[in-house]
Amino acid sequence: MRRTSGEGELKLRVGEMIMGGWSLPQTFRVTPQNVEVVAGSDVTLHCEVENQQGNAQWTKSGFALGFNRSIPGFPRYTVLGDEAASIHNLHITNVEMSDDGEFQCQVTPFGNARAIRHAANLTVLLPPTSVEIVGHTPDALITVKAGDSLTLECLIRDSKPVSRVTWYRGQEPLRLDSQDDKKETSPTDSHLSSLRSKITFTPTHSDNGLDYSCHALHPALTHSSEQLTARVTLDVQYPPGAPEITGYTEGETVSAETRKTLTCRSRGGNPLPEVFWFKNGVQIDKNFIKHRKYAVNEYEFEVQASDNLAKYECQVSNVMTSEPKIAEIQLSVHFPPSEVAINGPTEAKVGDIISISCIAENSNPPSDVNLVISGQTPPGATSRTYKVEHGGWNTVTNLTSYEVRSIGSDLTVNCYALNQALGSTKISTQVVRVLRPPDSPVIMGYEPGTLLKKGTSKRFSCISTGGNPLATLTWFKGAQELPSVTRHEAGNAIADLDIVVSESDNNAEYRCEATNSATEEPLSNSTSLSVTFPPAAVKVSSDPREVTANTETTLVCESASSNPKANVTWWRDGFEVGPGDSSVNPGQFGGFTTTYSVKVNVTAEDNGAVFTCQADNQFGTTTHDAITLSVLYPPTWVKKPEKEISVKEGSSIEVNVSAQGNPDAVTYIWRRGEEVVKADSFLNISSVTRDQTGTYTVEATNSQGTAAANLTLNIKYGATISSISGGKNLSVGDTVTLVCQVDANPDPDINWVREGYDFGRTEHKKHVSQNVVEMTLRNVTVEDTGVFICSAKNEIGEAATASTAVIVKHKPIIDKSAKYQKAAAEAGKEARLACRASGAPFVHFTWYTRENTPIEPAIYSRFDDRYSVETSQLVDGLVTYESVLLIKNVTNKDYGFFECLAHNTLGSSRTAIHLDITSRPDTPLDLKVLNFTHNSVELAWTPSFDGGLPQKYRVRYHVTGTARYQYTDVYPENVTTFIVTTLRLGTTYSFSVLAYNTKGDSEYTEQDVQATTSSTAPPTDTPPTQAPSARISGLIIIIVTLVGAALLVLNVALVACFIKRRARKRLTASSDKGSSKSTTIEMYAPSSYTGTVTGETLSSISEKSRESYTHEDSADDTPAAPRPTSCPPPPSHNDLNMDDAYDDVRRNQYNAALDRATAAGTGGYGTLGRRTTTPDHYNIPATDPHYPLPTRYNTYQPPTHAPLTAHTHSLTQNNGSLRRNAPSKLHFPKDYIRNGSMNIPVSSTSSPAGGVAGQYPPQSPTRTHPPPQPPMLSTFAPDAVQSPAGGGVPLEHRGHLAAPMVCPAAVTDRCQTPAPTLPRPPPRYDERYLLTPRQRFAAEWLRRRPAVTRDRPLN
Repeated sequence: MRRTSGEGELKLRVGEMIMGGWSLPQTFRVTPQNVEVVAGSDVTLHCEVENQQGNAQWTKSGFALGFNRSIPGFPRYTVLGDEAASIHNLHITNVEMSDDGEFQCQVTPFGNARAIRHAANLTVLLPPTSVEIVGHTPDALITVKAGDSLTLECLIRDSKPVSRVTWYRGQEPLRLDSQDDKKETSPTDSHLSSLRSKITFTPTHSDNGLDYSCHALHPALTHSSEQLTARVTLDVQYPPGAPEITGYTEGETVSAETRKTLTCRSRGGNPLPEVFWFKNGVQIDKNFIKHRKYAVNEYEFEVQASDNLAKYECQVSNVMTSEPKIAEIQLSVHFPPSEVAINGPTEAKVGDIISISCIAENSNPPSDVNLVISGQTPPGATSRTYKVEHGGWNTVTNLTSYEVRSIGSDLTVNCYALNQALGSTKISTQVVRVLRPPDSPVIMGYEPGTLLKKGTSKRFSCISTGGNPLATLTWFKGAQELPSVTRHEAGNAIADLDIVVSESDNNAEYRCEATNSATEEPLSNSTSLSVTFPPAAVKVSSDPREVTANTETTLVCESASSNPKANVTWWRDGFEVGPGDSSVNPGQFGGFTTTYSVKVNVTAEDNGAVFTCQADNQFGTTTHDAITLSVLYPPTWVKKPEKEISVKEGSSIEVNVSAQGNPDAVTYIWRRGEEVVKADSFLNISSVTRDQTGTYTVEATNSQGTAAANLTLNIKYGATISSISGGKNLSVGDTVTLVCQVDANPDPDINWVREGYDFGRTEHKKHVSQNVVEMTLRNVTVEDTGVFICSAKNEIGEAATASTAVIVKHKPIIDKSAKYQKAAAEAGKEARLACRASGAPFVHFTWYTRENTPIEPAIYSRFDDRYSVETSQLVDGLVTYESVLLIKNVTNKDYGFFECLAHNTLGSSRTAIHLDITSRPDTPLDLKVLNFTHNSVELAWTPSFDGGLPQKYRVRYHVTGTARYQYTDVYPENVTTFIVTTLRLGTTYSFSVLAYNTKGDSEYTEQDVQATTSSTAPPTDTPPTQAPSARISGLIIIIVTLVGAALLVLNVALVACFIKRRARKRLTASSDKGSSKSTTIEMYAPSSYTGTVTGETLSSISEKSRESYTHEDSADDTPAAPRPTSCPPPPSHNDLNMDDAYDDVRRNQYNAALDRATAAGTGGYGTLGRRTTTPDHYNIPATDPHYPLPTRYNTYQPPTHAPLTAHTHSLTQNNGSLRRNAPSKLHFPKDYIRNGSMNIPVSSTSSPAGGVAGQYPPQSPTRTHPPPQPPMLSTFAPDAVQSPAGGGVPLEHRGHLAAPMVCPAAVTDRCQTPAPTLPRPPPRYDERYLLTPRQRFAAEWLRRRPAVTRDRPLN
């Protein structure tokens, strides 16, 4: 604390006073006061001291804040004021709830001055956080019915001190006795409180639309403009007012057919009501409109008579009305009569007394009705009125007695109805006809006695004159009324009758009757007709009705009625049958019938015979009918079954028979012995079995008898072996008989088979009747142990086989093949040593270490539990057992020999198995051909020792007699059978196989196996092609001949050109042996090629490849580009040093067969290179370490595993390529080029990835194993310029892609244009894939190496 000089003097004086024993007391000049402050604001607690001697500080709730005025640890607390003036005001910024409490200003004692203190309470005010009306969203609309009690609850949350509340109804404070306020402690902070206030009241319709709100009152809000309020709006539902009807005054009269509008209005109500109109209790209108304070429905209609006294009712209702409120009116309507009707007769005879009445129906008021007849008002008419519904009246005027007089016309009756109130009159009129009879009718159109012919048309007319009304005419035939139409013309009634004459008209009476209203009996006239007609039909029958073969039957024919009589005869097949008996009788319609019968003897052949009856009466037509004889006879066969049918078992047989008989309802039954097989003519047996062999009888039966036939069914089936017996646990010298029993039809050939077994000392016996074969082995030896197969085959199906074992007891014989004499594993890995031995009985194994210590479970711990022996397994199901020794975590001490002891009760055998580090695999064994087709060969081999690593296989093959090899990797990798595909028809191939693993490759199998593909391909489903037309125009023949001649001339010219160019090459070669040239290597490997292209088969391409680029036997049809005359000839396009016969006509070919003389410099010996006139050794100097080895012909050199570098070729680099003896050329390892791309391994020192040769095992692309990347087209050209010795250019920087012509130095100045470049690769090859880094390395290596002469061999 700083002190001023004046303060020092003061203290000096005070000190003197103290020394004198007196001092002034310390007092508060300004004491702290209680303060309320809103949280978040600032506050200052004042404290000033008078006569301060001690030190001043503040405390909070008993905790001293310290004498430092900045109050460390309380960043919001600061002591303000002049300390020298003893002002110690505590200032707090951004007050929080934690500041709430008691603060004391304290001064410590000093000398005789005592300590003083004074407290003040700081109350922190926290306004409420929210106000809500519980259960309702802010400004919610609350729907309530008037008269129902409503409770609103207001919650004011988290304030200090607790808030107060005021409720408002609209803008007016609401004070209710029901208000209930409760204080609650905040669940989030115990220092805060919430207030819950409830009010309960009963809303009325005046509360509708008013806001009810609660306002939070709090000291913290006193000086704030913010108001915390929650409100809701009441939607008070209440009933509407009573309806009011306007538009009609009670007692008012309305005329019918006028327009009227009735209006119903209802005021008030929440919601506004629905307003509906009803007429006599039936709703007629429900279209109403709601306004702000009322609802209205206006009903407009046209007044009808039915509205008189009708009750119109208006109903209003809403949700608050249990029953609708109703207002109603009743209309009074004036209306004229709805109808004026006349009741009376419509016709009358002269002198009749008639009654007439006139009725005016339903009018208001009643109408006056007058009756007038023919213009005069008759006397004696009376009127009366009576009431009807809807308040209307009916008026009736009656005339009960009126005599009809003869006045020569009809009577006209008029009725008049007058409504005096409306001034309207309605009239109704009716005519009464006065009736008179007509004259008798007359028939015209036929003279009685005239003959009419059936089928002619005839018209009769009936005429009647006079009468009122005119007569109605009706025609009759006998008693039957006929349809006719009466027409009236000039006072006459006429009716015509049109008929087509028929036999029924003969002697028939036609009558015409005339009637009208005045006739009591019809007036009539009639006539009778005479008609000729033929018989309409004949009726035929036989007696008896059922005719049996070889009996007599009578045919009867009776003609129908005819006029005149008919002559009847019988006919068959155009010949009359007779004589017979005839009789004539009266017939229908006044005609005559004729009956004629004949007798006939019938046989079975007469079944279906047709006999025809003919009737003729000279009318012009004859009548016929026929009868078909149905002669009953038993079935006879139409289609009999074959006597015997032979089919294969499992196939289906279908036998269909048929028989005919009468009746034709023939039933069929197939039997096998007494067993019924099928009741049908069709015998169908699906998938026949051998037990269905036998004789089947089919019977055809009808009611007249039965026919039968037999069928023998012979089921052929392939051989199956019923039983087979063998011999086990035999001792040497025993005799055993193997028995094989076969079931087959026909009898099979039965043989015993065992591969490699000598059957010369076996005895065979065959029991033909039982298909049993016995084979006896005498004096059995150990070599007899094995599986014997019984094979049985006949013409049906494949051969059936079954095996049985012969086991001769012998001591164990250990398998000492390389596969079981070696084992390999890397240090730290697990080794697996297998010991396999054959013996009987059971073979036991014991393993021994190099120290001859047995390895047994009891002493596994001696070997740190790294050694363990698996349980022995019987591996061939006979006598071969295998035991496996497992060595975990192999160490160097484990490498060496382990001994395996195999023993049983007859003896024991030992062998030593060598454990070594992993290595390349041994050559596979026993390569053989399993099968072949027209384009594939299936191979199989036995795996040898795998070097301790998973091994894979590669197949090499070539056309026998050539050395153009192709390769394919076996996939899947672990199989020992493989199918080589895409071979040519009828071609002999040689095959060999090697094994490889990550350590390297084995040798190929020593002896190739050969197979010849089939010479014909299997048939395909190609649709047949249509033969071309045999007629070809002469013009086409001429054109084809000319084109062929032109092609022949062109061929001769090209051959001559090639011969000349080859001669020029040889001439150039003799003069420029030392010159260099660029050599281009191009590999074309289309994606369809499935073989592996290596250094031995660089030129091998697929058939598709040859089709895409050049035919194998075609000439080079690419013309040479122009060049300077002084330049050497351009290189041929990728010709690979073929022999003379092919030298100038092939591309991309590989010569691996011809050992041509080298003196001419034309020999290309099985490697890639352009055909040149210079030596083909790429100018390798004799001192160069890369000069090829002087091996003979295309000798295969197995690859070594040392990396290929530029400085290690003094060693023999056997890299799997084909080499020739002398002169040799640069060769490529077989991994270098595959699928048309260069894949050249480099040394670990020069490879960017640090890889070595052999690190990338080759893998042939197949259909199931596609190549890893698209095929590539590579062009490689070594440099023609000799590099200085030790040029120092790194190998990986040497090489380039090029195809230019390089001129000799002597003529360089005369070369103006580069040599023609080769054509670009086909578009499907992407230039980005031309060379890989390994390919570029090989290209650079060849391009940069110094030139050498061909005379110096490699050291």
